[in-house]
Amino acid sequence: MSLIKKTFFIFILSIISSNLLANNSKVVFIDMDKLLNNSIVGKSVNKTIGSIIEKNKLEKENLEKDIKADDEKISSQKNILNDEEIKKMVDDLNIKIKNYQKIVSEHKKNVQKIKVDSSAIILENLKPILSEYSDKNSISMVLQKKDVIIGKNDLNITEDIIKILDNRLKKIDIE
Repeated sequence: MSLIKKTFFIFILSIISSNLLANNSKVVFIDMDKLLNNSIVGKSVNKTIGSIIEKNKLEKENLEKDIKADDEKISSQKNILNDEEIKKMVDDLNIKIKNYQKIVSEHKKNVQKIKVDSSAIILENLKPILSEYSDKNSISMVLQKKDVIIGKNDLNITEDIIKILDNRLKKIDIE
């Protein structure tokens, strides 16, 4: 972030903080990364994503072996076959390589989409939980931990929210 943006962000944050302190408002923070990784639903999503990545890895390795075998076959038959036959084999190999690259790209996009979609579902379920928690505990503002420069540990509500989320949402459908 540029110096101007940082200065502006700190200025706005200090104005908000001073207004909240003047009104005896309570500000807390939550560690979203911890919530997404340590909640039951977050662990379930991470496990599913891990198995998808492992499946993709096996498919990728099989394609790599196939491409390598074809390459070795071309190299071993280079002196035996005529130029036209070699050209056809090389063209076929190039098609396999392009297909491999396309599949790897699709795998990456698919995993990224699953991560984004599952995070959105979790966050959508988290909004009413945070709203209820804020109302119940007279909280004026909830910040993400990554946006907090310094704060007391008793202002961190992550563990409380994880417990509530664990009771309400155990698993989401992925794929």
